[in-house]
Amino acid sequence: MSGINAIMNIAAGALQADQIAMDVASHNIANVNTPGYTRQSAVFESGSPVSMNQLRIGTGVQIASVAQAFDPYTTRTIQQNTSSLNEYQTEASVLSQLESLFNETRDSSLSNAMSDFWNAWQGVANNPGGTVERTALLEKAKILTQKINSLSNDLTGTKKDMDNNLQMGIEKVNELTKQIADLNGQIVSAEAAQTPANDLRDQRNSLLEELSSWVGNVSVEQGNGSVTVFTQGGILLVDGNRNWKFSTQGDSIYYNNVPSDVSKSLTGGKIGGWLDIRDEIVPQYQANLDELAGTLIQQVNTLHTAGYTLSGGTGTYFFQDFLTSPAVPNATDFKGTAAFISLSSDVLGHPENIAAGGVSGAPGDNENALNIAAIQTDGSLSIRKWTISNRGGSTSSSVETTSMDDYYRTLVGEIGITTEAANENQSFVQSKLDDLRDLRDSVSGVNLDEEMTQLLKLQRAYEASSKIISIADEMLQSLLQSV
Repeated sequence: MSGINAIMNIAAGALQADQIAMDVASHNIANVNTPGYTRQSAVFESGSPVSMNQLRIGTGVQIASVAQAFDPYTTRTIQQNTSSLNEYQTEASVLSQLESLFNETRDSSLSNAMSDFWNAWQGVANNPGGTVERTALLEKAKILTQKINSLSNDLTGTKKDMDNNLQMGIEKVNELTKQIADLNGQIVSAEAAQTPANDLRDQRNSLLEELSSWVGNVSVEQGNGSVTVFTQGGILLVDGNRNWKFSTQGDSIYYNNVPSDVSKSLTGGKIGGWLDIRDEIVPQYQANLDELAGTLIQQVNTLHTAGYTLSGGTGTYFFQDFLTSPAVPNATDFKGTAAFISLSSDVLGHPENIAAGGVSGAPGDNENALNIAAIQTDGSLSIRKWTISNRGGSTSSSVETTSMDDYYRTLVGEIGITTEAANENQSFVQSKLDDLRDLRDSVSGVNLDEEMTQLLKLQRAYEASSKIISIADEMLQSLLQSV
C-alpha cells in the first residue's frame, strides 16, 4: 500500500509542478508586449529521497523557484546609456532652437541687419548732407539694435525655459525615487517570506531606467533585495524604503532641504542637459553677443563723438552710452550690453545730428562717415572671446584680433558645430542603446515559439503524470479486489 501511495504522491507532485510551470509560461505569453517584462521560468528540482530497504528512493519533483532571465550587467549599461542619450537629445533639441535664432539664411538675420547698417553709413558718406540717407541710416540702426535686443531676450527666455523644465524634472525625480523606495519595501517583505517578487523587480527596473532618463544615477542591489540609488555625483536618492528629495529655488537646486546648491553634482539625463544649456551654453552665447554689441557701441561712439554734425556740433553719441548707464552693471566686460543697445537721444529723431563730417567741417565732408563704415571690415579690432565651462564655475576670455563681421561669423559657426556634435553624440548613443536592448531582449525577452514549445512539453508531462495516477488507481483496485 505504501508503495502505491508513494506512486500517487509522486504523480500528484508532478501534476502540481507542471501546473505551476504552465502558469509561468502563460504569464510569459500574456506579457509578451509588456515594456520592461523579464521572461520567467519554473526551476524544477527532484524531491528529497527516502530510505527503503537499504535503498534511496526518489520522491518525485517539485518547483524550487521561479527564476528570471535577467542580465544585470546589460540592464545597468542600458540605464547608463539611457542617461547619456537623454542628455544629448535634450541638448540637441535646445541647440537646434538656438541655431534657428541665429539662422543666417533668412533676410531678417543679424548679419543682414549689420550689413544694412554699414551700407547705410556708406550711403551717408556718398551724400553727407542728404536727409533721406541720414533717416535711412537711423532706421537701419534701429532695426539692428532691435535685432540684437531680440536675440538677447531670446537667450534669456531660453534660460528661463530651462528653469521651468528643471523644476518639472526635479518633481519627476522625487516621484520616481518615492516609487522605487516603496517597491524596495514590497520586494524585501515578499522575498523575506520566500515569495518570488519577479514582477515587482521588473517594475523597479523600469522605474530605474526611467529615472536614468531624467538624471544619471547608479543603483546597487543589497543582500535583502532592495536597491540603493545614488546620482552619478554621489548624492543618495534611495536607501531601502526611504528616499531623499530635491527642491528648486531660483537657479539653485537643494537636496534634502539643505540650502546649498547641488546643481553642479547633477549630470546625465534631461536634467543634466538642461543644466548644461542653462549654465554653460546659453551664458557663453550671451557673453559673446554682449561682446559684439559692446564693441559695436564702443567703436561707433568713439568715432561719432569725434565727428561733426550738419550744424558743426561735436561730441554727440550715436548709440546710448553704456559706460554711464546703470542698465549695464559691469561695462568692463560688456555684460548686459546686447539687451541694452539702442540709439542715443542725440540722434534718435534727429538725423541732422549724425556726425558724418571730419575735422574740416566743410559742406560735403564725409570723412567720419567713411571711417565708421570701415569698421565693418577692420580686421585689427581687439574683441574678447568668452568661454564658460563647469556649469559657470570657470569663465575665461581671450582677446582676438578680428573684424566685426568675422567675429559674428565665428560665433554662428560655433553654434552650428556644437549642434552638430550633439546630434552626432545622440545618434551614436542611440545606436549603441538599440544594440544593448536587442542583447537584453535575446536574454530576457519572451519568445512566443519557445513558450509554445514549452507548453507542449509540459502538456505531455502532465498527461504522463495523469496516466501514472490512472495506473496506480488500477493497481489499488486490483489489491482491494484480491483481499
